[in-house]
Amino acid sequence: MGEKALKSILIDQCASMQWAIESCMPTTTHKWCIWHIMKKILQKLNYYKRHEKIEQETSHIVWNSFTKDAFDRNWNDFLMKYGVGDNKCISELFKNHHLWIPVYLDHHFWVGMKNT
Repeated sequence: MGEKALKSILIDQCASMQWAIESCMPTTTHKWCIWHIMKKILQKLNYYKRHEKIEQETSHIVWNSFTKDAFDRNWNDFLMKYGVGDNKCISELFKNHHLWIPVYLDHHFWVGMKNT
């Protein structure tokens, strides 16, 4: 690559990859691939009643929250509605929402945010 770091990269939440990117390419912006996250949400919540509805609503919140305030409000409503606020996977995803929620990435162009 001519000794130039990438401007941006999408990864699948692998902590080792994140550490390597931060160490080797400190100026590279890295975010998480939404495709992997949405797939993981379905797998992690599969044992919940109405898990298909949860997946649909999660997708709607992720892609159709056009302001940061709207996302935060919609996410909190979602947690209360389905009682998934104590789910470790969901909590971790929210903690890192700045890495994968489109409205929080409004200063970068990510072309659908999929690395597949």
